[in-house]
Amino acid sequence: MRNSLHHILQRLITRGSHRGVRLTFRFAHDTGGAFALIFALLLIPIMLIVGLAVDFNRAFIVQQRLERALDAAALAVGATPAEEEDAMLEMAQTFFDANYNDSEIGTPGAVTMAPPDEDGSVNLSVSAEVDTTILSAVGIDTLDVSADTLARRAVRGLEFVLVLDNTGSMSGGNKMASLRTAASDLVTILFGDQDEPDQLKIGLVPFVGTVNIKADSLDMAWMDEEGDAEYHGQNFDPATGTTNHFDLFDQIGNAEWKGCVEMRPEPLDTLDTPPTAGDPDTLFVPFFAPDEPDISSGLGFGNNYLPDGIGGTGNNNRKKRQRNAAKYNGAIIAVSGSTRGPNRGCPQALLPLTNDKDLLLSEIDAMEPWNGGGTNIPHGLAWGWRVLSPEPPFTEGASYDDTDVEKALVLLTDGRNQGISRLGHNKSDYAGYGYLAQQRLGVNNITQLRNALDAKVIELCERVKDSGIRLYTVTFQTNSSSLEDMFRDCASAPELYFDAPSSDELRQSFNAIAFDLSNLRISR
Repeated sequence: MRNSLHHILQRLITRGSHRGVRLTFRFAHDTGGAFALIFALLLIPIMLIVGLAVDFNRAFIVQQRLERALDAAALAVGATPAEEEDAMLEMAQTFFDANYNDSEIGTPGAVTMAPPDEDGSVNLSVSAEVDTTILSAVGIDTLDVSADTLARRAVRGLEFVLVLDNTGSMSGGNKMASLRTAASDLVTILFGDQDEPDQLKIGLVPFVGTVNIKADSLDMAWMDEEGDAEYHGQNFDPATGTTNHFDLFDQIGNAEWKGCVEMRPEPLDTLDTPPTAGDPDTLFVPFFAPDEPDISSGLGFGNNYLPDGIGGTGNNNRKKRQRNAAKYNGAIIAVSGSTRGPNRGCPQALLPLTNDKDLLLSEIDAMEPWNGGGTNIPHGLAWGWRVLSPEPPFTEGASYDDTDVEKALVLLTDGRNQGISRLGHNKSDYAGYGYLAQQRLGVNNITQLRNALDAKVIELCERVKDSGIRLYTVTFQTNSSSLEDMFRDCASAPELYFDAPSSDELRQSFNAIAFDLSNLRISR
């Protein structure tokens, strides 16, 4: 309290003594009794003591309320990633006001904040004026009380991955631009005014029907370079022996492996098992979309980019046309990009964990929608997990046992798992699980494929959460209650699921995630 007890008592004694002499004189004059004189002398101090007890109790109550509201403000400031003092003070005032009931006694002033210390500590103070009741009789109309608190902004490490849908449906309604904006906001909030913080790393995994893993830190020892994995070369004629996808890229004069991969065989497709040369199925098979038959006969083959090299129009001949590996030798591809070619539907490469803010923002800004292959959510989620994992193929992540580092992942989609259905012998576009006709997941129609992919998402969500990773999920402009239910269950908690029907709500959702991630990094 600003008015100390000693100071108030001095004022009370001075004023009370003066008034007391007058009152005592009158009482003595009237009664003439010694007892009356003594009683009169004691009456004023008793009244003052009672006044002190009543008004100081009121002041004590106000001070307790100040402290509680200021503690809430300090927690908010401690959790905010804001580095600007004006923004921190504005947040402190907002939380103080929300926690102080101004309808009760005491009128608080504005919250004040000392400049943050080098260790990140923030000191907040506030004072209030309390109207007196009994003490006002002796000229003390108000008491000043104050409170202060200290919040330590001790920042823990955070490793965080954005797993974002980059499929062709993101091209409609300005959705990709909205996603770029929301993701950039999230990164900017977490980094604050730091360009390369020591305790923050973020990764980016764009996904479509496959995932591109050709990052700078990719070790080719993780890849099935010898063609020994179970599904390597499955789309080509087995009579000629194993067809190595890397050899096919080498034979084409103007194409190289862009970096996309197939899913590993079950159960490795949903595991974080490190790639090991002694077990080819743990290695990753390079994505190679075959040249499909020249003669479609209305069957809708979507990736014809070379002459077949052999004739025949029947179904078996169409398979032979597609399986003919000889046609790639010395070939020059006339089309490129996401529409046709061996890299059809292969998006930009993932970005492993990094603390380079500018690099992250640049990669987010480069995201574009990619057509072909459908939507393979489990493929994206599996690689998001692998980017966070301390195990190969990417080892930038801290150990799961490191209690000073939090791990988190955001999974976003604008639609359900799906393959692109085709009438021909492939039954679908080529994607992370190959062609539907190969039944790698034990199903042979598009509806069954969707259900199988959904089951993979559910399985992966549980594995990711069991690893101690905080999982956020976002559905963006979707109209599927079953998808929304699946993503709600997938999140680490129901409140970590966000449904964003609009671009504004997507941005709000990502801001909420950024704030929640900031809370994870604060200890008091």
